[in-house]
Amino acid sequence: MIKVIKSFFCITFLLSINLSCAQDKFKYRDVPDSFVKTTDISSSMNALKDKAFKVIDILPKNYSKDASEDYTIYVQKAIDENSIVLLPNFPLLINDKGIKLNNNSVLLFDDASQFKLKPTERSGYAIISINNKKNVSIYNAKVIGDRNQHLGTKGEWGMGISINQAVDVKIYNAVVKDCWGDGIYIGGKTFSSNISIIGGLIDNNRRNGISIIGGDNILLQNLVVSNSNGANPQTGIDMEPNTQQNKKLNVALKSVTTFNNKLNGLSFYLDNLKGDQEANNVEISIDNYKDLYSTNGISYSNRRSKTKKYLKGNIMLKNVDLKYNKKPFRYLYDNASLDNINLQINNFKSDHKENKKILTELQTFSQQKIKYNQ
Repeated sequence: MIKVIKSFFCITFLLSINLSCAQDKFKYRDVPDSFVKTTDISSSMNALKDKAFKVIDILPKNYSKDASEDYTIYVQKAIDENSIVLLPNFPLLINDKGIKLNNNSVLLFDDASQFKLKPTERSGYAIISINNKKNVSIYNAKVIGDRNQHLGTKGEWGMGISINQAVDVKIYNAVVKDCWGDGIYIGGKTFSSNISIIGGLIDNNRRNGISIIGGDNILLQNLVVSNSNGANPQTGIDMEPNTQQNKKLNVALKSVTTFNNKLNGLSFYLDNLKGDQEANNVEISIDNYKDLYSTNGISYSNRRSKTKKYLKGNIMLKNVDLKYNKKPFRYLYDNASLDNINLQINNFKSDHKENKKILTELQTFSQQKIKYNQ
């Protein structure tokens, strides 16, 4: 009888573990077509195509059209020798050295153009790299990573498009999927400036859809960022400086939707901006933002400190609509602080049963003025 009871409890325990794991297991959701918006750039594309160098003209004879052969060197040669480049109207296999854009570059993807990463074991890569460059434009990018065929298990730094210490970058209607790390990474040793990501879909990337480490005048507009899962923070759009050297978070989100991200739709993790000097360096404007199905709609962290100087600036949440979240607004740590940041809230909605409580907490939080080391 005792053995039977023990067996019963063991089975019950194992079942509860399995059920718990099943509940926590990520489930991919298809993004409704109606959510994805593109920006009309047809007139610009047609004018640029007339001036562009065509990569197809330097591919080897009997070239492959099914991304079965590595054509990285041909694409890079075209970019190094021409300011405007048009990719062929079929997918290209790109190796883990990636494609590096130069100053004053324009890269055009045709209707069926695509960069598909050749599977690699490297812990980090950038399929397209914009590193310490200025005046770069990418039209209609389609970039597919290797997360489902990756040859290694380490790291989380495989990026679809990596923007580091760059100035004046415009990316229109990008589709970036299945990267080992982030779909799009924006940062640098200090920060990147004047970066616009307008239109498109960033989907099923392993770490974040978009990471903003440091930036001045960063615009994300008419985007869907979805299904980020696999390596923390598993967030749609993550604003998370690495150090005080990143200096600025001057970011605007306009008409952005995050959808079914494993942990957070949108996160502000500001702690690392603090240092030995106070800084007026946070300007974040969120207007017409929606999240659906992410575990947390918005997550916020700025831990109080008696040794590091406080931050200054503004965060505006306007026309925010959060649905189907376990927690619509999460304070990552109990000692979250605004320091000297002004938080403004205008038309914040959630379908959560405790919506009134959440709004009251936000309004109370917006009245805090916690200052240290003055």
